[in-house]
Formats: sequence, C-alpha cells, structure tokens
Amino acid sequence: MHTDRENEGAGIVGRIFSQNGCAALLLVLAVLVTVAVRVRLAQTPLERDEGEYAYAGQLMLQGIAPYKLAFNMKLPGTYAGYAAIMALFGETTEGIHLGFLAVNLATVVLLFFVARRLLDGPHALLACACYALLSISPGVLGLAGHATHLVTLAALGGVLLLLKGGESARARTFWCSGLLFGLAFLCKQPGLFFGMFGAAVMLRDACESPRSERWIWARNFAWFSLGGALPFLVTCCLIWRAGTFHRFWFWTVVYARVHANLLPWGMAREALANFYMRAGVMRWTWLAAAAGLLCLLASEAPRRAKFLIVCLLGFSLLAFAASFYFSRHYFIVVLPVLSLLIAIAVRSAARRFGGAISMACFAAACGLFVFANRAVWFELNPPEVCRSLYGGNPFPEAVEIAKYIRENSAPGATIAVLGSEPEIYFYAGRHSASGYIYMYEMMQNHPNASAMQREMIHDIEEAKPEFLVWVHVPSSWTVWRDSDLTLIKWSEGYEQRFYDVVGAACIWSDHPTEYFWGPEAAARENGTMSRVLVLRRKPGL
Repeated sequence: MHTDRENEGAGIVGRIFSQNGCAALLLVLAVLVTVAVRVRLAQTPLERDEGEYAYAGQLMLQGIAPYKLAFNMKLPGTYAGYAAIMALFGETTEGIHLGFLAVNLATVVLLFFVARRLLDGPHALLACACYALLSISPGVLGLAGHATHLVTLAALGGVLLLLKGGESARARTFWCSGLLFGLAFLCKQPGLFFGMFGAAVMLRDACESPRSERWIWARNFAWFSLGGALPFLVTCCLIWRAGTFHRFWFWTVVYARVHANLLPWGMAREALANFYMRAGVMRWTWLAAAAGLLCLLASEAPRRAKFLIVCLLGFSLLAFAASFYFSRHYFIVVLPVLSLLIAIAVRSAARRFGGAISMACFAAACGLFVFANRAVWFELNPPEVCRSLYGGNPFPEAVEIAKYIRENSAPGATIAVLGSEPEIYFYAGRHSASGYIYMYEMMQNHPNASAMQREMIHDIEEAKPEFLVWVHVPSSWTVWRDSDLTLIKWSEGYEQRFYDVVGAACIWSDHPTEYFWGPEAAARENGTMSRVLVLRRKPGL
C-alpha cells in the first residue's frame, strides 16, 4: 500500500515536471498575472481613444446612432463592442477595463486552439503564456481598451475557423471565418489585412489541390468573401436607416483616405523610431521571434504550416504599419504571431538542448519580463500608472473636471471641449455641442480642415453649451507648422464674451495637479503652460 502511494506521488510529480505540466503551469501563472494586473489597475483613467469609444458606445446605448454626435474616421465596430461591454459590466472606467480582461482571456483561448493546430501541445501553451504577458505590456499600452484588442480577438477567431475549414472543406465554416475577419475590419480598418491573409491562404490551398476539387475551393472562396463583406454591408444599411450615412461615409472612407496620406516620410520615420524607443523590454521579444522565424524556415515542418505562419506574420505587420503612424498599441495585432514564433524558438531549443533547459530558459525570460514591468503592474497606483504611460496628457484631470460638470449641470445640458479629450463627455454623461470631438483633424494640413473648423464654430454658437472646456495641452491639439488657427483665435474672443472661468486644473511636471474652483480659478487661468480650464456660460447670454 505504501509503495503504491509513493508510486502514485512520483507519477504526479513526474506529470507536473513534464513538458506539458511545466507549460501548463507557466500558462496558469501568466494568466494569473494578467488577471491580477488588470483587476488592480481597472480604475486607471481612460486615455483619449478609450474616451472616444466609451462616449460613442454610451451614445449607442442611449439609442443615438454613430456619427451623429461624435465624428471619427474609425469604423463603428469598436463602438458597438464598447456598448456591449458597458451593457454587461457597467458604464464606468472599471467596467470597461474588466470587459477588456474578458476580451484578453478569450483571445488567449482562441490562440491556444490556433496554436494547437500548428505546434505541439506544450509549445501551444507557451505561446498562450507569452501572449498573456505581452498583451498587458506597457510597451504596447496593452492595459488600455484599444480597438486592436478587439481586432485581434475577431481575427484569431477567423484564423481558427479558416484552419478548421481547411480540414473539413465545409462552406459554412469558411462563411463564418469570413464573417469574423469582416468583424475585425469593422473594429478598425487595418483589420482588413487579416481578411486578405485568409484569402491568400485559401488561394494557396486551391492552387495546391487537384484540378477536380478546385470548384469546391471556388465555392468556398465565394462563401468566405460573402461572409467577409456582410458586417460592413449590414453596418451601411443600419447607418443609412439611422440617417447618418453621409457622415459615416465621409469620415470612414473619404477622410480616412486623406488621413492615411498625411504623414510625411520624415515624420513616419520619427514615429517608427519613437515606437522602438518606447517599446522597452518588448524589444527582446523581437529577437526571440526572429530566431523562431529562422528555425521555422529551416525546419521540416509541413509546407502549409510554414506558409500560414509566415503569411500571418506578413499581414500582421502590414496591419501594424498601415498609414505609417506606428502607434504603440497598433502592435497588439502582431502579438499572436509573435507569440507563435517565440514558442517555435523554444521548441527548437528543446530539440537541441533538451526540454528541461528550454522550459527553464523560457520561465526565466517570463520572470525577467514581469520584473521589468513591476512598477506599472504592481507598484504604482492607477493615476500614477496613467501619468507614467501618458506623460502630461490630462487623462487623470478629465475625471475631476467631468465630475464638476456633472454635479453642476442638468442631465440634458450640452458641453463643448476645445481639445481632443472625448473622455470628458463620457465621464460627465453630457452630450457634445459638436460632433468634432478631436482637434487633430482640424489642425492637419488638408483641404477639409478649414471647413471643419467653421462647422464646429457654427455648432457651438448654435448650441450655446452650458460648459466649455479649454484644454491648454499641446498633445491635445498637435498644431502643425501650416495649421489653420481660425478655431483657436475665435475661441479666445468667444469665451471672453460669453463665459466665465469656474475651474482650472494646473498640470505640473514635478508635483501633483492643482485644482481650483470658483473665483480662485480665474486667478489661476495662466498659472502653468499645461492647464485645463472649465468655463460656464454667463447668465442670460
């Protein structure tokens, strides 16, 4: 009896320290870190992209169609995603971030099923562990609820069904795969590249198939294409019925093309260099992924698996580099294939040096990655994390400013924010006097900029908003050398005639923000270069 128990214990220990057991343990630890970090920092103030999505989602929950009170070049899939998250988790900062925890975990699950078809079991688990940690990295601003998280989730679902379709050749599976790729595009335009990846894989499989079966691939490709187009076509119909199709088409198609060509090559190079400098410890993962790519190409893996991974890498990089803005969170769409390549590097090391050594090295690398990010993940509080990641941007200040507006205005009041801080509308629960919630489009050098400024001026003068928020923070405007300054010059005279300063948030680089309300705020109007002023309309005007 005693011997049997010893043997049973030894068997359990053996399973724990086997490759499967170690990989599963590392995945569990990585997921626990992800959950702990996201829950601890769930109240981190929203940054401006999150504010846009939250405000647009809030409007959708109120029955207000996209592009009626908030204009932007992004397709409305992420707005709908935010509306769904807030309906489930609540219209709060914490609810949004807990919703993206669920998105994060769902993405890990989908990546596992994709990786299991391309790698062995232990290394599929390692790929998931790698993604779980990388996806919350400060290097990609992963803790924020960016559209790229939703693009990645939908795209991985499309990849999984594409792989299943290659095994079963069922038209319905390819239709569902195309549908998910279409949703990835609907969340953000660069998601289109994942649909192109799916089409490339299907065309390659069709060319490799016998001539007698090519009609089947033609049929399946037609169903795949129909599924891919359906989300956008349905969206067009719904927005046309809601009466905002003209705005939708201008912003997401006409102006989006203009925006994609605005960045000069010199600024694009600067953006790429800035991405590299801010990536931090994430840069080491690129070396591991490059090693994995070389190992993959040199291995005896099936040609289809090689093609799939290399093709996915190529289209993921295209999605990241679209328009050459190279924002850090754009890189989130590359993380799944990056994780696969790192797992391939570990697998190659295991074959050369042994599984125990490769697992130990991978575990050590994960430990170092966690240690390098310890300040953001475990030490700083949410407002400090926000300041650490976004510098002097007024994201923490937006919370206090919106609270003042909410407590001192009726629910039906309108406000106007002169600055690119749509999160203020969301926090305050007040509608915008104009659909122009970003100043960037109006400061850029393109033919529509002046007309946009005139329209915003007209909207504000017509709506006579109760509160006007003036954001004196350079990053909230990004004025170019040739920017039309009509809006800025108009606002200076308009606010003096019709508004009184009732609040001021003075943002300092060396000590906490100072808030002033009432008569004291007017005296602090010019207290610091970076400040946010709250102005209230004068009685009777």
